[in-house]
Amino acid sequence: MNLLSRALRITVALILSGSSALADIPQELQDVVFSGDLNARSSVDFRGKAKNLVSVVPKDSEGTVLETRKLKRTGSYGVKVRITKVGGGKTKTKEGDEVWVYFSQKDPWLAFKDKDGSEVQDPEVALTSRAIRDGEGLPVEGTEARPTLPTKESVKANQMPEVDPNLAKNKDPRQTEGGFITTCKDCSTTKPSETAQRNLQNLDDVSKEVSRSSSTSIPKNAAAGKWSNDPMIMGYSEGKEVKNTIRYGMRNKRSRSTSYCYRYVKRALMGGDMIDRYPPGGHARDAVRDLKAQGMINLMDNPKYRDMIKSPADVPKGAVIVYHNGTKESGDVQIKTDWGDNGGFVSDFYSNNSFLSSPKARRYAKQGKPYRMIGVMIKP
Repeated sequence: MNLLSRALRITVALILSGSSALADIPQELQDVVFSGDLNARSSVDFRGKAKNLVSVVPKDSEGTVLETRKLKRTGSYGVKVRITKVGGGKTKTKEGDEVWVYFSQKDPWLAFKDKDGSEVQDPEVALTSRAIRDGEGLPVEGTEARPTLPTKESVKANQMPEVDPNLAKNKDPRQTEGGFITTCKDCSTTKPSETAQRNLQNLDDVSKEVSRSSSTSIPKNAAAGKWSNDPMIMGYSEGKEVKNTIRYGMRNKRSRSTSYCYRYVKRALMGGDMIDRYPPGGHARDAVRDLKAQGMINLMDNPKYRDMIKSPADVPKGAVIVYHNGTKESGDVQIKTDWGDNGGFVSDFYSNNSFLSSPKARRYAKQGKPYRMIGVMIKP
């Protein structure tokens, strides 16, 4: 990598992260897999009246990412790809075609992989950084020349209605590209918050501090069981931020997995006022680092709490659980919705069972690469 290219990447990372000294250079998007049939266009114009439709790329096709642009009107992305594999079905698309396809913020019918072949569970930072680089000196009508990451205000403004009318009447990904109208008029113009965040490492000291400074009684909840006498845990789990985070997550979840668990968890945390800035990581395993940078702490760092958490059912209400197995796999992340067995787990979809009960986790366990909880994140 030459010095100019390296300097540009560092500049992009600084633009994306505001004043945060802990942000890294975002993951590079390499490959893309189509999870639905998508219109292929010759230019980055996704309006219904645009006369640039060249074919339909069928489901299960694959490609290489060449360029990205953020669209002013919708806040979603146009992605230029070179087709490397054509899925089944009748189509004019052929290998080697270079076409523009639509990555919808609400219905992302594309799955990305990084240069290591790992699935990217939130491509937002990578898409934005690539769009900044691709847009330098080459303005394209209808796109953001210098896009920014979602702000807390835009995340809240763009939550799902109680019943999404777009999904209720249509499940065709080709029809989502022009019809999605954002409810946030200036989602890409608000500067990210630069509020300093404190990362407390000693959980015993934090617990004592909360106990000493509490001027009101911590809410009691019989369902909390062994956590009921811990003022730090109870103050977090019964607080309004946890309530709002769970509500946002449940309101915006999908009916099934989208492979974007971390993307949905990030937005739930921002929508619930748990964090202020959009975390930079593209993989679920990055959540421990990302959330510590915004003042959250990992209960698994402390032997006292680690001994109390033997399974996801033991995790306090509202905690963010991060799973990984020490491989190049992206991992998984979920928010615990209630105490003990009373609730379930939400990320991009809701389940009564934790990720450790999923077919993927069971498959890796049989291969001798079991997933475990590497993070149980709360904010004191």
